[in-house]
Amino acid sequence: MLNLFRNNSIFAFVFLIVFAVLIRLLPFLVNVPIDLNINAPLAQVTFNWITTFEDYYYFSAVSASFFVFLEAWLVNHIVTKHSILNKDSFLPALFFVLLNSLYPQQLFLSPQLIGNLFIIFMFYRLCNLYEAERPLYIVLDSGLYLGLAVLFNYDTLVYLPFILISVVLMTYFNIRFLLASIFGILLPIYLLCVLFFLNDNLNDLIIIVNKSLDRTYLNQIKFNWIKLIPWILITGIVLLSGISLQTNYFKNKVKTRRILFTVALFIAISILLVLIEDHNIVFGICYLAVPVSIIMANYFISSRLAILKETFFFLMIAAAIIYQYFI
Repeated sequence: MLNLFRNNSIFAFVFLIVFAVLIRLLPFLVNVPIDLNINAPLAQVTFNWITTFEDYYYFSAVSASFFVFLEAWLVNHIVTKHSILNKDSFLPALFFVLLNSLYPQQLFLSPQLIGNLFIIFMFYRLCNLYEAERPLYIVLDSGLYLGLAVLFNYDTLVYLPFILISVVLMTYFNIRFLLASIFGILLPIYLLCVLFFLNDNLNDLIIIVNKSLDRTYLNQIKFNWIKLIPWILITGIVLLSGISLQTNYFKNKVKTRRILFTVALFIAISILLVLIEDHNIVFGICYLAVPVSIIMANYFISSRLAILKETFFFLMIAAAIIYQYFI
């Protein structure tokens, strides 16, 4: 089955759509309770509106699949555009869809899934830094995308160091980059406040913010060990793939090396975000899936040891089916 995605053709694109539809069918077969984790003002406003839809249940399921597929395609586009892996394929998109379909809660639209779209745009812009003539604008854009993500999920603020370190890796240290990234983060927050003020709803925004800030983080760190079982296999694959990438590290172009370093940093910070998520590990997976899907694709991109790799892939699909339908 993996051979269907080991190329970058239109057929692989179509097969990806079919795979996404099949693995995310659960909400259309049985009634699944929607469990959301909302902690930011724009998320509260958006979902207070969306939940008034008459067909909110199906709208949430369909729109979630759309977001997952769109984000998968964007991740795949980043990989192919910047030649991060040694062969173009649809494997990064495939594993992004799979990692975002492991648990029932992932099958519905969430603030984290929407915020992840802006995190991917942020990563896309940062990958363009190495050859940029005016990196300051890219840093500003990255901060802007992070600011939009923060309005949907406060936890994404942990990616601020990711922007700053990535800028240093891709270019050089400059205090203006720090100021530009912070300004970019604050700009959408400022515009949201202006919008509420012009509509004479500023007090409502203050109430929403105060309510969303009434939460703690460190004492929320906990694990559901049953949900972590497939991540033993995923971690092993990532480690094996990481060793392979390290072996060929100096054979890559300088730009590719630096992007790979940012991918490793992306994984580290995303793990931190998963740890501070209220609903460990479900809602934080969408962020972690971005870099992990790239590293996993590198392991499966070769047809060597095909039977073993197919077995690993079907074990992950089996895990998704078990969690969705039986647990």
